[in-house]
Amino acid sequence: MTVIAAPIPVVTSDRSGIFPESWLKPSIAASGGALPAAEFERVQRILVPALAKYPEALLKQHLKTIYVLSELKYSGVITSGTNSRNAVYLKIGDVNKGFTDAHNEAVFHAELSSILLRNQSKFLAENAWKSVNPPDFKYLGSGVDAVKQKKAGLKLDEKLHEQGFLKEYAQSNLENDFNAFAAMIFAGDGSIWPIAEKHAAIRKKLDLTIGFYHQLDPVFTEDYFRKLGASSAAP
Repeated sequence: MTVIAAPIPVVTSDRSGIFPESWLKPSIAASGGALPAAEFERVQRILVPALAKYPEALLKQHLKTIYVLSELKYSGVITSGTNSRNAVYLKIGDVNKGFTDAHNEAVFHAELSSILLRNQSKFLAENAWKSVNPPDFKYLGSGVDAVKQKKAGLKLDEKLHEQGFLKEYAQSNLENDFNAFAAMIFAGDGSIWPIAEKHAAIRKKLDLTIGFYHQLDPVFTEDYFRKLGASSAAP
């Protein structure tokens, strides 16, 4: 069922066919639930302005469908979101369990950033990114690994900022590390700027993130992202 028609179809479904065939193998066993119609207005409130933050041509080049679901699970892990080659999957959960509008929008931007990073990896200086990390640091491997090892904290962590990580989950792999920065700047989370001002390692990764998006489209500048934060903070 269609929730938003354009610029990118936002739909909900409980069919297993919404997932890539490889995700249906027992080792992954991806599953989702259809979203009740009562939640459609909320999805529109979140995603219409979120999608408007990107040039339409860029969206259409990299994103085919957004699936909004009542439940989302894969590899034995219940998750807020994931992505395939050209689709984003979002769980629109209970606000009282942390699935606020702000949370859902941030997850959307994070998942889309994964697709963009895969498709245009040449625009991110990976070696420069890794050089910001502590010399003896190694990423855990994957987001699923982080969850299963109970190292998937999603709160901003002052102790980690000095090392160049916004939150614990960012230490799972480079993609999730990058996702954390993309999610904050697109969601208009203005707290990123004072953190970057205080911690040189965060500033370096933030610059690399903005540089990546600027190469995707010149509209994406630091000023652009600062204005997103200012507008989201307005009453």
